[in-house]
Amino acid sequence: MEEKNIRIYRCSDDEVGVFSAIYEAGISGYGHKYIRIQPQSDRYMYSMELFAEYVDVESSEKKMNAVLSAVKEKISNEVYEYVMKAIVSDDSRRGDIIYQFITYGFTIGEKVIMAVQFQEVSDMFTLVRSVQNEAHRYIEILRFKEVVHKPPLLLAVIEPKNDIAAHIANHFADRFNNEWFIIYDARHHKAVFHDVSGRWEVRLLTRDEEEKICELHETKEEYSELWRVFFDSIAIKERENKKLQMENLPIEYRKNMTEFIV
Repeated sequence: MEEKNIRIYRCSDDEVGVFSAIYEAGISGYGHKYIRIQPQSDRYMYSMELFAEYVDVESSEKKMNAVLSAVKEKISNEVYEYVMKAIVSDDSRRGDIIYQFITYGFTIGEKVIMAVQFQEVSDMFTLVRSVQNEAHRYIEILRFKEVVHKPPLLLAVIEPKNDIAAHIANHFADRFNNEWFIIYDARHHKAVFHDVSGRWEVRLLTRDEEEKICELHETKEEYSELWRVFFDSIAIKERENKKLQMENLPIEYRKNMTEFIV
């Protein structure tokens, strides 16, 4: 069999970017063992590989949705759940691991989760365990601070290794269903916003928004009006969009997350 040079798909370091690279790699027909996925981030150090072919991938939600739909329809919902946990891992290899895992899944179907003797499956389980374990820890240790009294607003600041904000949000939404709260992930520059109606969303923050949250954390009542305007302008209106809420964490994924229940 003819040997080929390695082809490396470089993508943005987020869900859309990684799944877009997986899509491009999958339709290329180049040969799975010759493909690598490299999310680009200051956190990761890659060495240039001699003779490798580099492909820069443009992020596309359409490509991401095509990959995820194929996983659910052609493999199983359970495999989809594993993929959605693994994608938030901080591991620079997560694109490679997910790609090889679902490629094998397209070959053998839902039985892929039982094939732990294969490297692509055991690597996937390692990612998933890391995400689950960290989510468990934050569910156990996260503590809210009341930063405004009337009406009360609760704020928690976290710095997880993995991007787990959406994966712990549902737990706290159930526990504090009638409360206004923010869970601010300082490492990944995003936050969970929850209102008194029980609705919530996770969103990336601008630098100005992060500064406002830090002010809330440090100054409390002096910024009571600030938080109300801030919360209303960037969170509540957007959370009327049920499709957006489902995209943040699909319903079938949330209801089956028994491993995240304390």
